[in-house]
Amino acid sequence: MFMTATALFLLLTLLAAAVLIVFMLRTGAARPMTVWALAALLPVLAAMTAANAGQAGAERTLQHYAPMPSDVVIHTGGRIYRATLDANDAACLERDLRLNAEHNLLTPQGYIPIRKDSTADGPLPSREVVEALSLRGELNCANFKSLNAGKK
Repeated sequence: MFMTATALFLLLTLLAAAVLIVFMLRTGAARPMTVWALAALLPVLAAMTAANAGQAGAERTLQHYAPMPSDVVIHTGGRIYRATLDANDAACLERDLRLNAEHNLLTPQGYIPIRKDSTADGPLPSREVVEALSLRGELNCANFKSLNAGKK
């Protein structure tokens, strides 16, 4: 479905660009407002094309992804924490580790600090899967609390 929408928006973008070029080469062939409208429409069409292509790529990436819990060992500041994370929290952990983000992970056993120097041993989703989940709005990191939460 997204591939069709991507192709449609690409075709519309190219068509609008071609019409704009014709109008620019043949002065007087169109009113200034028409030329302005076409020029203003081009970035919108290009953005829609890119957005649809991104959604199609995310759909392809997630096509064979089977979310499952992960048993991980998290190393932070010389301490070792063991946790069983659901698929969503495992994806959030992968993102935090890759981006060197700092959060406190809420687990049934309590908080696990995730710092810039933290590492994790255990199965985590790939970077591509995590980025696809983020792009589709399916990554919800409710158990990852900011270090500044509650501070004023």
